[in-house]
Amino acid sequence: MQPNLTTAGNGAATIPGRQPFAGGGKEYTAEEVQQVVAALGEPFDPREIKWRVTNTSSDRRRGQMMPYADPRAYTDRLNELFTVRGWTRDYVVQTINNVERRIHDATQIAGKLVVTCSVTIHGLGTHAGMGEEWADNENAGTAAEAQAFKRACTCFGLGRYLYNIEGGWVDLDERKQPKYLPKLPDWAIPKGHHVNGKGPRPLNQPTANGHQASRAGHSIDSAALQARIGALADQVGYSLSRSVLMAVAKAEAADQVAPACLAAVTEKLEDTLRGLERLRAVTLVVGQQRYSQLCRELNFASASLDDIPDRKGLRMLLDTLEKEAATIARQLNGSFRPPRNGAPADATGATAANELGEARNALVKEARRVAQLRQLKVSEVVDRAAKGAFTLANLHRATIAHLGVIQKATEILRKVS
Repeated sequence: MQPNLTTAGNGAATIPGRQPFAGGGKEYTAEEVQQVVAALGEPFDPREIKWRVTNTSSDRRRGQMMPYADPRAYTDRLNELFTVRGWTRDYVVQTINNVERRIHDATQIAGKLVVTCSVTIHGLGTHAGMGEEWADNENAGTAAEAQAFKRACTCFGLGRYLYNIEGGWVDLDERKQPKYLPKLPDWAIPKGHHVNGKGPRPLNQPTANGHQASRAGHSIDSAALQARIGALADQVGYSLSRSVLMAVAKAEAADQVAPACLAAVTEKLEDTLRGLERLRAVTLVVGQQRYSQLCRELNFASASLDDIPDRKGLRMLLDTLEKEAATIARQLNGSFRPPRNGAPADATGATAANELGEARNALVKEARRVAQLRQLKVSEVVDRAAKGAFTLANLHRATIAHLGVIQKATEILRKVS
């Protein structure tokens, strides 16, 4: 499954047509390091990937699934590339006592097992990772050891791609188990495999659209992907796009993204753009003032979308504001749903803004008519029709969540003759 590399009897990795890499004495050349790192970074066979529920919705009917691989997959990759003599690992185990642990609404004093794993690949170097688990878990040692080992391996790039896969939300059954599993993104499928998991396809076999199959089993036009990344970066904004490029590809600009990372960067930027669309929609509900206030609380440079520093910051904005929007909607007997993935950028927000503006104008128009008819102030007419939901003075701050209330007030006034 690993192209370009074979293993020599001395436990060192080799590339066809080249001399074996040194098993511990000779340092790798820059070219050899690049090739070994690329082989380490290849995705695992999809059959090695497992999923677990890491988060659930408030009603516990949906769960967020995250992928992971068993430590054996990491060990098999290292053995395949370097043989059992080409790498080693060492563990240091510590126990920490008297740690305060929160369980639901209570706290208790417990112990913790901490494991540090150092993985050495001869000729490349050593990296360490740490794992931890509560001591009352009967499998604490196994869990902490596996966590530490895999974290050390990711420092070499092995299994690192799994961190770039965002968990999908799926329906849970009555036992809180997933009814189905998410699909791996195309770029996380190893070379020579169909993306639908039906088996390998020769790398040079044309695909249905006539293009040659890529190493990942699907057609990739590097130039087209780079152009797409550039366009997405412009839409997402400087700070967010740069954080994605650095996190996924260690690149400062679109033209610096390595070919192997193009698909992953594209997918991550597209997901970030969908997040911005959700943010624009929810801001119409909570109001620009609340959005700006939250940006200040998070210590952003400004309330501009360009100053959202990274995807973590975007996620914090969405998590907070979407909860507030749902609360506002419930209070006003309405509803709020984030725009669906794939909706055109700004389409949801632009439509809602136009509808809100038209509703405000219609209310003020009817209020003026009634005020003239009954010899009242316009503000007094609006206040009575709104029944405390808003006033004429703060009507300009009403959000899309107030749309239903504004429309009801307008209908009340239309009946006045």
